[in-house]
Amino acid sequence: MQWINDKRSYGWLSIGLHWLAAIGIALLLVTGFRADFAGEAGDREARALLMGWHISLGATFALVFLARVASSYAQPRPTPPEQAPILKFLSSATHQLLLIAILIQVISGPLAIWSGGRAINVFDVLSIPSPFAARNEGVHEFAELMHAIGRWAIVGLLSLHILGALKHVMMDENGEFRMLTPKS
Repeated sequence: MQWINDKRSYGWLSIGLHWLAAIGIALLLVTGFRADFAGEAGDREARALLMGWHISLGATFALVFLARVASSYAQPRPTPPEQAPILKFLSSATHQLLLIAILIQVISGPLAIWSGGRAINVFDVLSIPSPFAARNEGVHEFAELMHAIGRWAIVGLLSLHILGALKHVMMDENGEFRMLTPKS
């Protein structure tokens, strides 16, 4: 069983972390956007509930996201499929920027909560106290801005990533989807 990447394909570690991170990102995008929509509609109760879920899910998946990013840099990258040089560049840039956007979210999310003078409440089971003694408006505004930029970066980059995967499966001669199983 191939756990680690090699030049031919991704290993089970990368594949598992990829899909766990994908599930986490999907859940966080849904809860985050729905919380924003509820807030814009004036439904403070729904917004608070959805933000509670968003924060709890973010705290739950934070280690998965960090492991996904670390794994991506710690393991060898499989040889990219043959395609035009511009597409190889776009693929690599999208991957790297997506990892950076994930790191921005993992840092800015907790920082926005803590600098707002609150602890991180994880499903009413665990509370991670703020390292700030009091609300820090400057840090809070910067963290909120970075979280918003990171969110939209993930939406755009994720769209490119999915389009690239669909291109490989539907248009390329090999029709391979490399994040399902390692090559034998």
